[in-house]
Amino acid sequence: MDATGNPYRIYRVTWIILLIITVAMLASESFHLPRIFLIVFLLAFMMVKASMIGGNFMHLRYERPSLAVMVAAGILVTSLILYSFISREFRHIVERLSN
Repeated sequence: MDATGNPYRIYRVTWIILLIITVAMLASESFHLPRIFLIVFLLAFMMVKASMIGGNFMHLRYERPSLAVMVAAGILVTSLILYSFISREFRHIVERLSN
């Protein structure tokens, strides 16, 4: 419970921040930014959103730091594995389209 006695305030504030970030991510495409900057921007805010969701809605904020490190390591390993498969497939598709 927070100082005002409302136990759901943190969830409302988190939801509003997530909504603002999501709208910013959707609107970023219309600014015609360089592709690499757009990708870095979107990935950074996706990580912020994932951290907020994990910390507040999954209550990882109140767990021991070692549990948060294990979750982060799992996400990192999964991301690297997906990247390795997706990048290989992407190169294959580009090669097929250029022929």
